[in-house]
Amino acid sequence: MPQLRVMQPGMGDDVRPALQKALDDVAAAGGGEVILPPGDWPYNGILIVKDRTTLRGTGGSRLIPRDPKRSAIHLRGEFPAIREVLLDGTAERRDSAGDATGIRLLRSKGAEVDRVRVRKTAAAGFFIQRSEHFRISGCTIHDCFADGFHVTAGSRYGQIIGCQSYDNGDDLYALVGYEKDGALVEHITITGNVGRNGNARGIAILGARFVAVHGNTIHRTRAAGLYLHQETRYVTYAPSRVALVGNVLEDVSREVRHAGIYIGGAEGGTRLSDGKVVANVVEDVILSGNLLDGSGHDGLYVSPHARGVAGAGNRLRRIRRDGIRIEAPDAKLEAVAG
Repeated sequence: MPQLRVMQPGMGDDVRPALQKALDDVAAAGGGEVILPPGDWPYNGILIVKDRTTLRGTGGSRLIPRDPKRSAIHLRGEFPAIREVLLDGTAERRDSAGDATGIRLLRSKGAEVDRVRVRKTAAAGFFIQRSEHFRISGCTIHDCFADGFHVTAGSRYGQIIGCQSYDNGDDLYALVGYEKDGALVEHITITGNVGRNGNARGIAILGARFVAVHGNTIHRTRAAGLYLHQETRYVTYAPSRVALVGNVLEDVSREVRHAGIYIGGAEGGTRLSDGKVVANVVEDVILSGNLLDGSGHDGLYVSPHARGVAGAGNRLRRIRRDGIRIEAPDAKLEAVAG
């Protein structure tokens, strides 16, 4: 029978010992829910939600991490979940540590995060590593010092749906496969989301394949609104088999010299953990029905290191420099600037 634990207020300046015990007890009993009533819940150190256990707020449930370097709430194991809470961070500067994030999916399967708000963490709002079959919906990430959403380390079969990411310190949404992890990100859907005031790119795809990005709106980014590339500096893989359909980009590439829609690539290849080498070209991209309304640099750029880029119905307007630059010899892409 599913277990239910309701936390009681008045636990002082650190609810972590009692809250973690409740989460562990529910998981050990086969799963269930731990309920946080409305109010402030300060904690010191990471929290871990495990197999078939849900941490659920009830409206007005505010988790406050006391240590910005250990603010993360981990979702691990099979079917962990967190719903309807605010993680209200206290960070004053950026930190690259994994536990300086907000919600961290780590080696999880079937994790769900719904209607969670994360603000002011030292690292990414969401950090997703080696996880599969996850669903993130209706969440809001803002004022974090790194990416809003960062999916990496071979994570696959995931959905980010109906979320908001704004005023964050790096990319608003990022899928990144690093050589050091030895695996690409795969089978990810990013749909119906909004991003604004990003300090870097809107949606960045570096080292991911079988990706669908559709129906998203990105406002006001320092760099590209949509960015597909292999980055030598960070030793990422190149993206492939990506569909970019029906997205709206407004006032992007405001400071960085990127095209509003940037499809790059590079020479050579990057090695996977099994020894195979993945070419650094960006390949098999569908770009259709997108609107780019305002770019501080070029509009659409497709590099000579891209292959199999095709699509139609793309519109570009209010472009400061070149509207369309397509250097890939086999591109079959229709776009109208003006």
